[in-house]
Amino acid sequence: MTAVQEEKPLRTEKSLRRRMVTALLSLALLPLFVAMVGLYFVVSDYVAEIQRLQPASQVYEHFNSMCLQVSFFLVVFTILIAALAWELANQFLRPILKIRRGAEIVARINLNHRIELDTGDELQELALEFNHMAENLGKAYDELEGRVREATRTVQEERNRLATVLRTMVDGVVVANEAAETILMNPRARIILDLGYTSGIGSPLSRIFPSDRLTFHLKRLRQRWDQGRETVEDVLFPLLDGKLLKGSLSIVPGPGGERSGFLLVFRDLNSSGDEGKNFEETLREMPLLLRGPLASSRSLVETLQRHREMPEEKQMAFLDAVEEEMNRLSERVTAIDDAANAARSSRWPAIPSDPRDLMEESLLLEPGTTVEIEEYDTPIPPVLVEPFSWVASLRCVLQWITQMNLEQHSISANLKVEDGTVVTTFRVEGHFNGSPTGLESREVCPAGEPPLPLGEAVRRNRGELWTRTSGEGLEVRLALLQASTASEGDHPDRLLDGEPEFYDFDLFLPRPVLERADQLQADLSDLEYVVFDTETTGMRLSQGDKVISISGVRIRRGRIQNAEIFHSLVNPGRSIPPESVQFHHIEDRMVADAPSISQVYPQFVEFVGDSILVAHNAAFDKKCLEMAAAEAGVPMIENPILDTIFLSHGIHERTEGHSLDATAERMGITIEGRHTSMGDARATAQIFLGLLSLLPGRGVRTLAEAKAFCDRHLLMRWQSSRF
Repeated sequence: MTAVQEEKPLRTEKSLRRRMVTALLSLALLPLFVAMVGLYFVVSDYVAEIQRLQPASQVYEHFNSMCLQVSFFLVVFTILIAALAWELANQFLRPILKIRRGAEIVARINLNHRIELDTGDELQELALEFNHMAENLGKAYDELEGRVREATRTVQEERNRLATVLRTMVDGVVVANEAAETILMNPRARIILDLGYTSGIGSPLSRIFPSDRLTFHLKRLRQRWDQGRETVEDVLFPLLDGKLLKGSLSIVPGPGGERSGFLLVFRDLNSSGDEGKNFEETLREMPLLLRGPLASSRSLVETLQRHREMPEEKQMAFLDAVEEEMNRLSERVTAIDDAANAARSSRWPAIPSDPRDLMEESLLLEPGTTVEIEEYDTPIPPVLVEPFSWVASLRCVLQWITQMNLEQHSISANLKVEDGTVVTTFRVEGHFNGSPTGLESREVCPAGEPPLPLGEAVRRNRGELWTRTSGEGLEVRLALLQASTASEGDHPDRLLDGEPEFYDFDLFLPRPVLERADQLQADLSDLEYVVFDTETTGMRLSQGDKVISISGVRIRRGRIQNAEIFHSLVNPGRSIPPESVQFHHIEDRMVADAPSISQVYPQFVEFVGDSILVAHNAAFDKKCLEMAAAEAGVPMIENPILDTIFLSHGIHERTEGHSLDATAERMGITIEGRHTSMGDARATAQIFLGLLSLLPGRGVRTLAEAKAFCDRHLLMRWQSSRF
């Protein structure tokens, strides 16, 4: 490949020279050819005249002599023309080839090389333009290299900060790629997993954690990801060395939104659980607790041995005292035994789960067993359980039934709600040969973790296991506690929609400290903003409509801070009209237990702080804040406010449509959750950032200039009077 690349310019140069020489020769010999044709006719006339006057022999001699002279002249003329053409080609090609070679050097070797050419014509101007282009390209490369160095430095700083955070975390952190191979493990994880000097990097997760449980949870995560659902899974990993790890497993999205890996955060429950602490405290206290009864008992026995002749009444009193001390000793031995049992058989953390999904998972693990699932009319609530161990327990029951069902009777399964529990029942129709007495002691043996009796696995899940036999068959029933009736979406600890950010290393960078008086003259890029939106019972605020939802999104350094959001439903103290429900889908039952606006407004003001407020159609939302302040009996927030409607009018003044939908469509922004305060606030924040990038081109760089830019188009005070 290299040889071809080196020979190609040489062949191109020769080809160009050949074409130029040919063109010049053609242009030079064309007049000669015309002259020769004319000469031919002249000579023909001359020969004819000579033939008429002289003999033929003399005519031919004269003609041959003339042809020789003409041929000699033609050869000399052609050689001169060819030499001249070659020289002219050289004169013309030399600067072109110099430009080409200079371009090759600039493109492949040295960006600072310049073409020196002094021809005084257009080729010299071409060389100067090329040098100018190379100079601009060099500046662009220098700027790009500077940005790359800065980005590299920033990335390295973030890596150092992240490494410090990971190193000091009390929880273990493991990051794996899509193939479930470890690519990051913090020191705490190595300590918990007892990996010693081995980093664990590159090892499959299945070698570190119980493989069956890991496969189970990874499968559930991938299914949730494909369905667009929450991709965080609570996990529990019992290890062979007795450790019990509890944590969460989640999917790490890639730069294009694809699935790129997994994140596992965990801690050892045995080292931090209450049962373990109680057991350790009991062990520490036991010597003191046992020393007293033992000393007293020994003293009483020695007294009896020394004074065997003492009266019977005193002997009975001494024996009663010895019995009392033995009882105390027995109680304390029982206490340590109970503490040991509690530490050994503590309950596993429970996760709300769908019992039907768990039952179907267990059936999928036993493809050779045919089980008919009975349909049910009433909905089955979620249960509190550690999912994998329960699936493994159900599978263990199915395996036992299959092994004992020698006559291949039909097997059915159903779910029922009974007294606050959800009962999973496996039923075998017909005479069953096996005895259920050994079912509880049958071991559940997932790969990579210690075996556990089935009865113990059920008890650790706060469940119950019992069997019922009759002449018509056998029933195995497993009961679990129902989870809370609160839906997952109503859980107070859940994050709001959107991809959260758990760090913002830009805050390490210095930024100007602005007093409120200085904000108007501050550069727009140095300010912090809170983009907010409200939903109300209607559009007539002056006629009694109230706020039912308020949300805010913070913008810092030109980025939406997804971890810093404000959102609250508000009880309006009145019913929500059906026509309004059609837009925001907020019903009376949803705000029945929500706080009032007098409670929410001070929290919102605290969240805003000194930030600049931004809204779309801010006059309406500002009126909502004024009414909220009056109801709460506190001063109205005085932060400067910008309206994206006015900004859009000013930037795209000859464009029709400045509603939230029209502006978002024009800027290529998808509104997720339209007519919800959080969805509209997020969309407005994206619109504001897009408009903010266009303002410097209109001469708007400070907050004062932005406010004046808005005021030139519409007056907010006039518009707010309409509501």
